[in-house]
Amino acid sequence: MMTSDAEAVDYALTGLGPCIRLVNAQPLLPVLQAAMPGWPLTPCPLQPNKPDICVWQQEEGFWQQAPALPKGMWLETPVSTACSVIADMSGAYLRQHPAYIGLHCGAAEIDGQLVIFPESHRAGKSMLTCAFAAAGYRIFGDDVVALTSQGKGVSLGIAPRLRLPLPKSLAPELLDFIGQHKGPSDDRYGYVALDETLLASHGKQCPISAIVLIDRDNGVTSPELTSLQHGEGLWQLLKQNFADTLSDQQLIDKFWPMVQRMPCFLLRYSDAYEAAAFVGRELKAALHVQPSTYTAPSQAAAMPELVALERGDQRYWRARQTAHEYPLGDELFVIVEEGGAIHRMNVTSRAAWALLQHEALTVEALSQTLVAFFMPVSLEQVRKDMAELLGQFLAVGLIEAAEQDT
Repeated sequence: MMTSDAEAVDYALTGLGPCIRLVNAQPLLPVLQAAMPGWPLTPCPLQPNKPDICVWQQEEGFWQQAPALPKGMWLETPVSTACSVIADMSGAYLRQHPAYIGLHCGAAEIDGQLVIFPESHRAGKSMLTCAFAAAGYRIFGDDVVALTSQGKGVSLGIAPRLRLPLPKSLAPELLDFIGQHKGPSDDRYGYVALDETLLASHGKQCPISAIVLIDRDNGVTSPELTSLQHGEGLWQLLKQNFADTLSDQQLIDKFWPMVQRMPCFLLRYSDAYEAAAFVGRELKAALHVQPSTYTAPSQAAAMPELVALERGDQRYWRARQTAHEYPLGDELFVIVEEGGAIHRMNVTSRAAWALLQHEALTVEALSQTLVAFFMPVSLEQVRKDMAELLGQFLAVGLIEAAEQDT
């Protein structure tokens, strides 16, 4: 049962104003201050209406209420409570600043430019971000970074949070760094305490120069940085954002101009500290464009895996008129209807699409044309791929049957 508000204290944050009330919960304050050193809490007069986020301390933990927790939540430790509170305050900040888009990523500043690492399940995003700090690079966050309409990343000033226990395989340099910068922790999570030289303060902006997708693989002997199509970066931004009120089309309208000029890479690594040092050293040298090659469209086009057409299908197919097209390098993103779903085409899918926009073709005619364009490649393989691709196109409404020309 919650106690009275007799010992309530309200606090304000930059960009939010009075936003949190602690009730008999002052032991939580130093944990919050250590977990978000770049976004300091400031005591303010007690508000006539309690702030949206409230925390009450109980005998064996804390009780939190917030808009995202209408029924409240019981939290056992100060660290778990801080994690929940910070998530709510970050969400409140993004809602109060609708011009920003929240990205689920880590970010490090390299030579005055920001490199972002979109979330990838258990790929070590937070540990990699911490490794950049250990390597001497200033970070802008390990979980949430705001994006401006000008393509700049905005730090919220929140320290990186690592899952515990730490892997025994971490490099000695990284283990030492984490030990020397130990912040609040419990059995599950630990914050890394950084000063302003290694953690950008709240509101600090830096232009984003590259998107790096991460793949942690213990079998990798040394870090590898591979150039990807621009569309891969766009697809990650479309998937890893907090803009719940924006449609996919609104998001692509915001992301597309930025991603066109921004390289995208895949970083494969096993050791986070070695990877951070490698990226910081080699990123400039990796800015190159890969040549276009034939890629099976079913492997790269973000479309449903439905029943393919028969390879001997004799019907003629043509492209339907679309609402919007967004070219990115060799790839193309298409929206059939205003506000509809986004369909991603790789270089081969895009070539087939362009041919169908020019004239109506059968599976065989389309395959013969693509074989001539992408030589050397097996005609039988292309027939199979085109039957699958046209089945996908048909399922999402990108093509329609046409009368054979006479």
